[in-house]
Amino acid sequence: MTRLVLMVWLSLSSFMVMADIKITDIAGRQVVLSQAAKRFVMSEGRYVVPLSIVRPENPVAGLVGLMSNIGLANPQLQKQVFDRFPEAQHIANFGGRAENSVSVEKIIDLAPEVAIFGLQDHGPGSRNGELLAQLSAAGIKVVFIDFRMDPLKNTRRSIEILGQIFDEQENAAKYVAYYQQKLDQITETVSQLDTRPRVFFQAHAGRFDCCVAFADGMLGPFVEAAGGTNIADAVAPGPTSTHTEEFLLTQDPDIWITSASGTFMDYQAGKKPVALGYGMNKETAQISLARYLDKPEFQALKAVNQGRAYAIWHNYYNSPLNIVALEAFAKWIHPNAFPELDPEQSMLDIQQTFTPFDIKGVYSVALKSN
Repeated sequence: MTRLVLMVWLSLSSFMVMADIKITDIAGRQVVLSQAAKRFVMSEGRYVVPLSIVRPENPVAGLVGLMSNIGLANPQLQKQVFDRFPEAQHIANFGGRAENSVSVEKIIDLAPEVAIFGLQDHGPGSRNGELLAQLSAAGIKVVFIDFRMDPLKNTRRSIEILGQIFDEQENAAKYVAYYQQKLDQITETVSQLDTRPRVFFQAHAGRFDCCVAFADGMLGPFVEAAGGTNIADAVAPGPTSTHTEEFLLTQDPDIWITSASGTFMDYQAGKKPVALGYGMNKETAQISLARYLDKPEFQALKAVNQGRAYAIWHNYYNSPLNIVALEAFAKWIHPNAFPELDPEQSMLDIQQTFTPFDIKGVYSVALKSN
């Protein structure tokens, strides 16, 4: 009898190991994998962050190719990855900064089982039928995720998809539960508020001329989710929009926020982009923001004069860490309703609880009051 039970167990175990992994990706495509991915490519170097959430022991194991390297968006993270996982230094690049730089031949030569792309990021998107057909003909499965175009909707599902691809559903579920709890807290509180301050959310302050804004896409909808009114979205629906200084002065928003894409190295070199992230502290972050806002057009704004000007780390915009940005927005837009929120502590908690990295720095900041 014991032998029969053992045979049945072995038979069931074999069936479970061989069972297909059936995935519905963010583009709504049905993808079937015969096993958890062992060899794969990804588009954005930024996607090492979600990899680290679902595979904290070694996020880059089996990662043979990236369109753009990790350091393009986050050089400090790249250093940590290389120091901790030296094999990552040998990850090949199959492109550059944009979709039209991608070499399909290079991807095929790397022989991945799976290619993981963003629904619409800087790399190949879901509408690139020719590329999809070429990879499919080569036996490479393509799976789309999204932390960029509709992150409030797609972040949780994208983490779950990565959990499926690598058979790391437990790690994925833990982060999704953490994200959901924080989202629910903010959503419930915002639903009870009567006022919606007017917010201008500027992208890449100091990197582009004034003023590119997040509107109805990427982090733009976070303004509404946090209880504000996104004035750029109100006049120019679309993921981003471009506005003049006159528009900003005429609108005179209650709150001004920018995404800071400058790094500590940029700050040290005296470069213009507002800087946040690894290596920055509160003082240097406030100095960087103040330098940018020290212009007549900004000094005339109510938000600046009343100390309601802020900066958020730009890399939240294509990352499952975006829940930290939502916390920051909620605290800035409705400080009395969210006195307990601490976005910087949340960022630290995520690093310590869910990832193998320790990226010390400041990722959100308020302009220092006079």
